[in-house]
Amino acid sequence: MVISFCGHREFTPDAEKEKTIIDLLLKYAETEQEVICYTGGYGAFDWFAASCIRKAQTLAKNIRNCLIIPYITVSYLDRIKIHKEKFNEIIYPPLEDVPPKFAIIRRNEWMVDNSELLIAHVKFSWGGAGRTLEYAKRRGMEIIFI
Repeated sequence: MVISFCGHREFTPDAEKEKTIIDLLLKYAETEQEVICYTGGYGAFDWFAASCIRKAQTLAKNIRNCLIIPYITVSYLDRIKIHKEKFNEIIYPPLEDVPPKFAIIRRNEWMVDNSELLIAHVKFSWGGAGRTLEYAKRRGMEIIFI
């Protein structure tokens, strides 16, 4: 099973949301051979989700934590060692021909298109998280709101 995470850059973590995400991941880990988790690495919610995934991995070895990057830049390359310590895999989707201005949007769409479930914390319809949520709804994707 592949799960993507979607949320706003501005996000305040709390213990209840952390427990909810970890419990969901462990539930799927019990019934699925492998649980692959995609996060985008932008903003507070993405890093919170990645942290929850790492915590769940200590309890279930069949959970993978994947960072999906929209483009390869010098700043990404500078942080690659840090990312490799936090993620099992760093994936660059086939976005070479997408202008940088649209790369994050296309990356988010790729995540939705290649996932079975979206775990979302979206309060506003505008911005990347709102746009991604609407895209997932149009695709008929299963969505869990936290």
